[in-house]
Amino acid sequence: METQYLPIDWTTYHDLTRKLAASVLSHASKIDQIVAISRGGLSLGHILSDFLRIPVATFTIQSYTDIQNQGEIKIIEPLKSPVRGKHILLCDDVSDTGKTFKRALVYLKRFRPERITSVSMFYKPHSVYRPDFFAGQTSKWILFPYEPTEMILAITKSMEKEGKSKADIQKKLMSLGYTTDQIRFVRKYYLS
Repeated sequence: METQYLPIDWTTYHDLTRKLAASVLSHASKIDQIVAISRGGLSLGHILSDFLRIPVATFTIQSYTDIQNQGEIKIIEPLKSPVRGKHILLCDDVSDTGKTFKRALVYLKRFRPERITSVSMFYKPHSVYRPDFFAGQTSKWILFPYEPTEMILAITKSMEKEGKSKADIQKKLMSLGYTTDQIRFVRKYYLS
């Protein structure tokens, strides 16, 4: 089955993040600290930090090997900010399988925060974890505005495996909102 994509531009991303912040401010008790799961949660954590006026810390979990495959979920960079006794807002870009959120919660509980509230930009209905707050629900693969090189490369390689021509790949990438300059950059530095 062909992968279905949901392209998100920066304006939409910013608008959705503002709506998330409004929901958190309206419905959650006082948050002391944002903890963003790197890499996907970095942009969301950064923008939420501005909207919520609270600091952000990070740690890194690595899981995806490509669009279709989730590998072993490993913490490869630890949390370096103290969160003991704090109400933290754990954020990631999407709760896809939910395994990253579940692993993150187990990890963070070791640091004894008072409470953990979770937030993601998107939630997928098949996920084993539903965040406390999310901006949208989809089954599609989300194309976030902060990872054009990664996604152009992944889509190109996937379509090449299917035997698609360079022209077909270009047309598909353009239909997803990628610019000629973005595509040219990836081809020059990563596909030549």
